[in-house]
Amino acid sequence: MPRLVLLLLLLSPAWAQVQVAATTPILADLVSQVGGNRVKVASVVPPGADPHTFEPTPSTAKTLAQSRLLFANGLGLEAFLPKLQSLLPQGARVVKLGEGQPGLICQEEGQEEEHGEKEHAHGPCNPHLWLDPTYALRYGERIAQELSRLDPQGKALYQANLRRFQTEVEKRDKAFQACKLKGLKVVTQHDAFAYFARRYGLQVVGSLTAMGVQEAGSRSFLALLERARREGVKLVLAEPQFQGTALKALAQALGARIAVLYTDTLDRRVSSYLDLLDHNLRALCP
Repeated sequence: MPRLVLLLLLLSPAWAQVQVAATTPILADLVSQVGGNRVKVASVVPPGADPHTFEPTPSTAKTLAQSRLLFANGLGLEAFLPKLQSLLPQGARVVKLGEGQPGLICQEEGQEEEHGEKEHAHGPCNPHLWLDPTYALRYGERIAQELSRLDPQGKALYQANLRRFQTEVEKRDKAFQACKLKGLKVVTQHDAFAYFARRYGLQVVGSLTAMGVQEAGSRSFLALLERARREGVKLVLAEPQFQGTALKALAQALGARIAVLYTDTLDRRVSSYLDLLDHNLRALCP
């Protein structure tokens, strides 16, 4: 009988679940990849929603009420983060996974971006590190450390899950490298691809906006179109939540293909970080 009870406990994910939260669906999935059934993670921003424009709602407080850790990206990605901190229970901690990472892509003071704005809309450092899979692995390592600190008994499980996740991510990283993207010139909807481009050698000629929710002004649009024509751009990178008329008009004027890549969020069709990598690989290397 004791052996049967132990087996039932091991098979029941609820018996030792640690409750945490993450700001975005992508970060929530990374936590799930490492935490497995031992961790219950809630995403503050719902699937399919844009973290750039998200505002906390009354249900956000309920999401955070039992969370002992809140995993965030930081670097200005979550403008709503200060509002969340006041909703966390006493003693809960916020872990900003992007901050302090090596090789951050930041603008120097006074430097102007090609779309005419003086700094990235989020702040001086581009926050979209996870689109370079090597940073997603760094995030995973930090998540495993934080979960192990909160739940020492789960450390072996977290490390095993992390190793499994690393194997899957490295496999996809090699597939991107084999795709031979180096030197490919692209225009993007918004400034989300800096780390991805650096990892695989793409050249981002310009972006329509600093944040995808904005529409480019006519002057910026024409300047980008002229530059893209001069550079021979034949690929425009769109995102599921940002496919406005300006982007389609730009692609049509260039005679360029539009590839829809996932960046800031997940949805029913692409519901995990590994799915995101698979989708983006298919979109870029059809």
